[in-house]
Amino acid sequence: MPRLEGRANAPGSHWRKIMSMRPEIVKSWSALDEEMRFTGVLHPALKEEVRRMVAQHSGCAFCASLGKPAATYDDPRLAAAVAYGRALAEHPTSVDDAVWDEVTAHFSEEEIVELTAWIAFMFASEMIGGIMKLDPATPELFTMYTKWIQTGIDRYSLSAAE
Repeated sequence: MPRLEGRANAPGSHWRKIMSMRPEIVKSWSALDEEMRFTGVLHPALKEEVRRMVAQHSGCAFCASLGKPAATYDDPRLAAAVAYGRALAEHPTSVDDAVWDEVTAHFSEEEIVELTAWIAFMFASEMIGGIMKLDPATPELFTMYTKWIQTGIDRYSLSAAE
């Protein structure tokens, strides 16, 4: 059971209900989430796979329940991004040279900045869920999240094709 109930009338997840107790924070936080998740130089599907890995290490059962990362990756770029996410989630203030070398072999400096900011933002979001001891997502929230992610990926792909 979560440590705080939050605002029962707030829409969405228990995380949102808790954060809605500070509407100015949740508004800005959600806007930044949307901006970082669905815009930028990195594809949102890559970011989501990295988020899934970070969620396995953040302590948030809700976040971890929104999808597990793949066991292996054929794409070396995706593999490097996910390994970087795992490394930062396990040791937030340092990264092994071998992991860093893989990231720099596959990503530009601009992409590394975006990826690092994404990982830090997601870890911070998920830490809140871990601290508040959020329950795993209900099937309804899982479906809602999956649709939201797919809509954002589709929107990104359309704008990239133009």
